[in-house]
Amino acid sequence: MITTVTLNAALDIIYQIPSLQINHVHRTAGLTLPGGKGVNAARVIRQLGEPVAAAGFTAGYNGQKMQHLLAAEQVDCQFTEADGETRLAITILEQQEQTQTELIEPGPLVTSAQLEQLTRQLETLAHKSDWVLFSGSLPQGCPDDLYARLIGIVRDCGARTALDSSGAALHHGIKAAPDLVKPNAQEACDWAGITTGGLPPSAEQLRQALTAMLDHGAAMAAISLGADGAIAAERATGRFYRVRVPELQITSALGSGDAMAAGMVTAASRGGALTDMLRLGSACGSACALQPAAGLIDLDDVQRISTSIQITPES
Repeated sequence: MITTVTLNAALDIIYQIPSLQINHVHRTAGLTLPGGKGVNAARVIRQLGEPVAAAGFTAGYNGQKMQHLLAAEQVDCQFTEADGETRLAITILEQQEQTQTELIEPGPLVTSAQLEQLTRQLETLAHKSDWVLFSGSLPQGCPDDLYARLIGIVRDCGARTALDSSGAALHHGIKAAPDLVKPNAQEACDWAGITTGGLPPSAEQLRQALTAMLDHGAAMAAISLGADGAIAAERATGRFYRVRVPELQITSALGSGDAMAAGMVTAASRGGALTDMLRLGSACGSACALQPAAGLIDLDDVQRISTSIQITPES
């Protein structure tokens, strides 16, 4: 089994409109889905056919609705209740200019007692899990080093760990030496203190960020690059890899990084090497980009894209 941890879950509402016009009324149907990075990953893992539990915090009516929707997708909900309301994350996909506008509320307030309850829950889940994936931001009331603490606890229970976060949560989490770290390019460069001057990072800058992640304790690191694929490395062999994905007609990039993380831990749970993880992860990330919402993949797309992915070792 795989467990995903989403401390700042969300109820996603997605609108697709032909053209976004300021100060106008737009009448459109919305798509409501369970959301948050780890929740998105859990849904992809389940679509890949693996048993998965989704843990973290939920709150209020929004949290209840999110869990109801997750359960309908056969994801085992093991959330801890927090105060307030699970946040709404509203995305507006404008078709004419192909823009993506996001309106994201703050998450609930978490107490020390609720943190302790979550910790006990994760200890139980970790004993049953091959991998535990920690994803996303921290809600109010959580210390910056919470991921680091939880990674250590989960590892002591025998599960392998993956981290997909940013900012202070990533900074502290890497120090706990997770088995896998998977930020995107901007998150990786911000963490490593690499300034790109507003330009996409160079191959050398990405390699520097990867090396720094391994030096700080990660066993494997992968940086997702969107339509440009990914770059990855592992400490045990010292090998670097460049991943190239086929050109696709993208519908929405929303949640593609979450789908990539899901594919990677799924392949690892099945006993795959880093190259297998990169192939399935990149195929899932690309397949998600063909969908209008995060957490959705078509298995036929995953299979088709997987055969066209190129993974090249780099010295």
